[in-house]
Amino acid sequence: MKNNVTRRLLVVGAGIGQVHLVKKARSQGIHVTVLTLPGPYPCIELADDVIYCDVFDREKAASEAKARGIDAVVSDQNDLMTPTVAYIAEKLGLPGNSFEQVQAYCNKNRFRDNCDKLGIPVPKHIAVDNVDFNFSRFDGAFPLIVKPADSQSSVGVRRVENDVELREALAFALSKSFSHTAIVEEFFVGKEIVCEGFIDGGEYRLLAFADRKYFELGELQIPSQTLFPSGVKQELLDRVVECEKKMAAYIKPAFAITHSEYLIDEESNEIRVVESALRGGGVYISSHLIPYATGIDINSVLIDKALNRNVDVEAVFAERKDAAAGYVCFYLPEGEIVSVDGIDELLAFDCVKATFLDEMKPGQRAQKIVHKGLRQGPILVVGKDREELDRNVAKVQQTLKIKVKTDAGAIADAVWR
Repeated sequence: MKNNVTRRLLVVGAGIGQVHLVKKARSQGIHVTVLTLPGPYPCIELADDVIYCDVFDREKAASEAKARGIDAVVSDQNDLMTPTVAYIAEKLGLPGNSFEQVQAYCNKNRFRDNCDKLGIPVPKHIAVDNVDFNFSRFDGAFPLIVKPADSQSSVGVRRVENDVELREALAFALSKSFSHTAIVEEFFVGKEIVCEGFIDGGEYRLLAFADRKYFELGELQIPSQTLFPSGVKQELLDRVVECEKKMAAYIKPAFAITHSEYLIDEESNEIRVVESALRGGGVYISSHLIPYATGIDINSVLIDKALNRNVDVEAVFAERKDAAAGYVCFYLPEGEIVSVDGIDELLAFDCVKATFLDEMKPGQRAQKIVHKGLRQGPILVVGKDREELDRNVAKVQQTLKIKVKTDAGAIADAVWR
């Protein structure tokens, strides 16, 4: 077996979700290649070398990986990269999941169909490939949720209240889908939680649950906070774990970090799975928040498994600790930033681990928020437990003061809710 100095790891994607993987691997003496299109992506500077290639040109990606003697391939925090990771692993005979296994999770329609087959509660849904479809399955009930079958970052996701909005939302969702397929599903009222885990040989292990909060933006569904651990009652969380185990045992991925989103109605004790993916949660969930909240460096486990190292996953999880961590975002009203105060104070707080506010400066233009890529932050916050974390989040919100002059001439504050 090659030693660490000569092992060659391919990281698919070069955005912020892959930064921690690249840094982690290089710190171990592994040669890291990233695969990406040209652009201002941070991992291009961090990697040893780059394959410039569209991640959807999978034949070329596999050919380039083979030519460079790649030993392992990974990615994280991005749905669009995982099918390419699987394709390359299959083509080169590397450790990893099959293309079909990944599609069973990341294609939203296929995932929901499997949930129906396994008896996992999922919102009533239908796959749609045009704006004129028969939605009698929903008995004319609104609101409904419309989303692309294969996008990410809430792009193309809309809540609709009538037929006109439905067809407008469908046209938009279809335009954002690589397969030109959308999902229309019932609107289930509940509290959203995220469930982070790890699958090893088809066996699921829970990492942590978090509560998710959203901005109050009407039809737009944009998360503002994700806070570990969740405050949902344990009996409902236990049911979620059983759902995760059932799907993992059915698809049998070789190894993967998993990220799932559920809606919970604590009054009726109903649950619905909304999304699931064979990758870690974005916005620094798998790379930062999981280590802060659990003590488990799950990205290191992922790299070890990809390189076919002998790693005892059960022993890793036996060392799990209980703490609290979360990300907090805000958005700005459309206009010109006139003042930014409190960043230095935030950095001095022991509870603040990172701010990601380097570009926040007076004179900059704040865009209208239309998708979650236009959120500001995140700010990563920790605490010894959830109660302390909530207090620390409030302290962050009270400390950071940003003023925006709107196009109407009014002075407005950053919006945290």
